Amino acid sequence: MSTDKIITEKKFQAFAQERLAPAIADPTLFRDRLKEVLDFAVVNEACMDAGAKAYYDRLLDGVALTFEQGLAGVADSSDKRKMLRLIALTRRKHHRAENFLKGLGRPLTKTFPVVESGKPLFLDALQSVMDLLFDATREHQHGAGQFASLSMLYWTVDELNVAFYLAERMYTTQTYSHLRTVHDLLDRAELFFQFPAMADVWGGADKKKILKELSPSAVRVKLGKPKFDALYDFFTERGMHGTFGAVQMRTKQTGKRPGVTSIAMRMGGVAWDEEVDIAVSCCILTTVLTLITVAKVYESRFHQAEVLATLQAKSQTAIEFLKNHLVEPLQASGKDVSGVIEALNAISQSLSAQNFGP
Repeated sequence: MSTDKIITEKKFQAFAQERLAPAIADPTLFRDRLKEVLDFAVVNEACMDAGAKAYYDRLLDGVALTFEQGLAGVADSSDKRKMLRLIALTRRKHHRAENFLKGLGRPLTKTFPVVESGKPLFLDALQSVMDLLFDATREHQHGAGQFASLSMLYWTVDELNVAFYLAERMYTTQTYSHLRTVHDLLDRAELFFQFPAMADVWGGADKKKILKELSPSAVRVKLGKPKFDALYDFFTERGMHGTFGAVQMRTKQTGKRPGVTSIAMRMGGVAWDEEVDIAVSCCILTTVLTLITVAKVYESRFHQAEVLATLQAKSQTAIEFLKNHLVEPLQASGKDVSGVIEALNAISQSLSAQNFGP
């Protein structure tokens, strides 16, 4: 970059003072003049040297604080409140909705070792899920039951992708919501394949009957599974229904004095890196469980030696990863890991050759 294009602290200071000086005399100009400075900084950020950037930060904080103090004695009004919100934006004490949405699409600004080591395992297992679904659909589907099962299993691919995408961006609360949906889909896929008549209930118009017959616990009972699923409950507690456990992951005490406790509520993802470790691990766990369910539902449609080798390879690698990145951290923090351990045991049991044909 040529030196004539570099915006130094002196150049930026001159630009800002020229636009903000009239606003000191006439506060009604503040909004428009400050916006000019903000827009200039955004457009030219790549050309600003370190001094200009530091000056910009000081300027925002100083000007905003001055106007905030000046507004303290002004009578309450709509204009005053709009001004205070704008000032808070410049001091990073308020937020723009568009920035959160844009943030979801930006390249990752922070990397996590668990993501770098776990993503290949996740993608490898998910590819195996898609490979088996490809093999399963080389034979025609018959009836509403098989249509419903296949619909549930293809649906899981989107849910798993979204879950991992959110997990690596620290949106772990939302990650668990999608993972819980996957478990619902997996149980329904098994149910519709084993009991095709239940697909007629699923596709029917009797909403009360659907709720009664196809609730998560009702589906588990029909499949001969325990009514209570500890892993499902784990996901529910961490990401659904506004639970206290989920709120704990999104808040942090920032101060305490007699009679007053200060709390910061997080937006844009959780605040602790260890939550990403757990969420990413849960994505891998759920993907392997999805792989096992696809193998179980469409058992007769696969090459048995190949599918068993696939399950053993993916499962054993995942189990080792999950023990290191999920079970041990949860146990160390005093969390209940019964649901995770049950799921790992289920994976181990599913590796026996007799479960997948001769």
